[in-house]
Amino acid sequence: MGNSNGSDPLHGPDQRLSQACKAMGNPVRLAILRYVMRHPDCIGNEILLHLPDGGPHAQSTLSQHLRVLRDAELLEAYSDGPAVCYRVNATQIAWLRDQLGALVC
Repeated sequence: MGNSNGSDPLHGPDQRLSQACKAMGNPVRLAILRYVMRHPDCIGNEILLHLPDGGPHAQSTLSQHLRVLRDAELLEAYSDGPAVCYRVNATQIAWLRDQLGALVC
């Protein structure tokens, strides 16, 4: 049972922070996030072509990584005709930066 003041670590800010950190805990997902930061509104095929050697080379694997990043609200996706485009969720990145900064104080 969680309490209503938001201090329940299984729900709320701690859960959100944990999910974001877990999403970024994979080097391939970090590479995807960095690519999308440098190339906003890119499509999945562009990401796949520009991943470093050793990264996923199957669309299904890339899709799984993109889903994890979207679930953690680090990426936003939208349709542009038949293509799905991606951009970084700047609000979530700023929140994450604040949360991580608060851990070192």
